[in-house]
Amino acid sequence: MKYSIQLKILLYLSIILLIGFSLLTFAVYNTTWQNSQRIIKGDMIAAKKNLDLYLSQYRLVSNMDLSAATLPSEAENISRQLSTQIGSNVDIYSLQGEKLSYGSAPADDLDKTEDLAKAMKGEIAYTTNFRANQVMVSLSYPIGRPAVGILRYFKDYTQLYGDNQKFMDMICLFAAIIFFVIFIASYIFSTQITKPIKKLAKAAEEVSQGNYDLKLNIHLNDEIGYLASRFQLMMAKIREQIEIIQQDRDVLEQVQKENKKFFDNVTHELKTPITTIAGYAQAIEDLGIKEDEFTRKGLQSIINESSRLNHMVIELIELSKASSNKFSYEFTDLNLSELIEETSDEMMIKAKKYNIVLNCSIEQDLRLKGDRDRLKEVLINLIDNAIKYGNVNSVIQINACREKNVVWVGIKDQGPGIPEELRQKVFDPFFRVSEKTSRELGSTGLGLTIVKEIMEKHKGCIDIKSIPGEGTEVILRFESGVL
Repeated sequence: MKYSIQLKILLYLSIILLIGFSLLTFAVYNTTWQNSQRIIKGDMIAAKKNLDLYLSQYRLVSNMDLSAATLPSEAENISRQLSTQIGSNVDIYSLQGEKLSYGSAPADDLDKTEDLAKAMKGEIAYTTNFRANQVMVSLSYPIGRPAVGILRYFKDYTQLYGDNQKFMDMICLFAAIIFFVIFIASYIFSTQITKPIKKLAKAAEEVSQGNYDLKLNIHLNDEIGYLASRFQLMMAKIREQIEIIQQDRDVLEQVQKENKKFFDNVTHELKTPITTIAGYAQAIEDLGIKEDEFTRKGLQSIINESSRLNHMVIELIELSKASSNKFSYEFTDLNLSELIEETSDEMMIKAKKYNIVLNCSIEQDLRLKGDRDRLKEVLINLIDNAIKYGNVNSVIQINACREKNVVWVGIKDQGPGIPEELRQKVFDPFFRVSEKTSRELGSTGLGLTIVKEIMEKHKGCIDIKSIPGEGTEVILRFESGVL
């Protein structure tokens, strides 16, 4: 940080104040000067009128007519009387600029001023003369018409200019005092402004080092206070996100454990039929092919386990596809009512083997966006489970309806049911409520796992209600994509 905000505030404010006070001082000086010139000009106009009046009176009293010939002899008298009457020095000059009266001029150097030169040309003029400690104004103008000489009037304005100078000095002093006071106030003000900013900067440094539990004691009802509250909120959001990341990490670790468990189960499930197949095959080879009960049993076991192994591999592939984000789903507008009726008709043949009746109560024209093949796979899997685990000579009830913007599908069997403590585990890979019954029916424990994955892809949900001894109902709920 090369320059702090506080230094910049003081520097910029000092420059602005310096320029402002300089302009103010210049304006005051200029105004004072103009006022002085107006006063002098007014005095000179009044002085000329008075001089002309006094000069006329002198002519009347003296009973004489001034001319170029008589002026030199009367110049001294005229100068003295006019100086006495007007209260200031008055001199008489010839038209050539030669001084005709003596002793009344303030200084000899005033004979060379501009006003006298202009009066010699027939003009009326005055000049302000600045000397060491004195300010003298001289007024010169021709006497008579035609002009016979030049009258010069002198007045001292040292007091006026002295007062003006004192006023200017006072203005400069006040400007310096005000500048100093404002500078000190600006320093205090900038310190108060930058103090919370420094706290925020320090807090940002702490956050960059991983400390997100800071508490900023900044209570201001301005932009800085708002920034501090936003910063505090940002830290809270960061803490929240870190907690979410940590939770996601824990979930990921759990998923990794589940994956390991899954593949361990896969290994175990594949190992069991392979061991059985290998054992019976080795026994048949050792005994030779004979037409006896053992041979038939061995061959039947090989066939059954091979079929179960093949079925398991197919379901593993389907599960991998269903859970993979890379697997493409073709979502189209479909009639779910027709799909349920079609699937029920296809499963009717298998149900008749166990004297099971499929009773359908389906509301017509239930439409939604979905992948037809995947949803049919869901229906086949659920109806097949109801047939497998339902009692012989029973009824499977299939219902489908719409409630507002939700489509419900229910498949209920009349089987032994599922104990409550095992109900949520049926979606775990390779889980079977009854190992013996499931193996005899050729189940691998992957069907409901696949169904759940497909429902999640459709942003739907699946639930199981079961009463032991009375049966099980699987409920599908579609809300997203319902047309």
